[in-house]
Amino acid sequence: MSVIDKLKELLGSNRAAESLSDDEVDMRVAVTVILITVAEADMEFRLEELEAIMQMLGKQYHLDESQVTLLMNMAEESRGRVSDLWPFTTALSRTMTPSQKLELLVMVWQVVFADGRLDPYEDQLLHRLQHMISVNHSVLMEAKRMARDKMGMV
Repeated sequence: MSVIDKLKELLGSNRAAESLSDDEVDMRVAVTVILITVAEADMEFRLEELEAIMQMLGKQYHLDESQVTLLMNMAEESRGRVSDLWPFTTALSRTMTPSQKLELLVMVWQVVFADGRLDPYEDQLLHRLQHMISVNHSVLMEAKRMARDKMGMV
């Protein structure tokens, strides 16, 4: 059984999971890989960041906690097979619409702000991600503003 088939099977015994294409499953894994990588960018994966990721993935993809945990485990497995983010960001850059890219960057900023601070390593990774998914700097800054608004930050 392929990783994608396993994820489809475990993401739901409901009919919605059966309707997911391989590309949609891959996109979810790629987004999760990026969120986890951002959380680890400052060399500390804090509980606040984990909780933010789990909450966002659950809300974004309509998953329960066990499904989110599975998705995160699948992302870690996928991430362990490659040395960088290139395969994930390339896939997202090719398949995501501009509004989906903005949503992704808002989620990324929310992970960054979850622990209450912006580390220089996180900032550097965010700027690299901006280029990797082919968006303008203004989109990155709009996503930052939107994330702050969502989180009630000034």
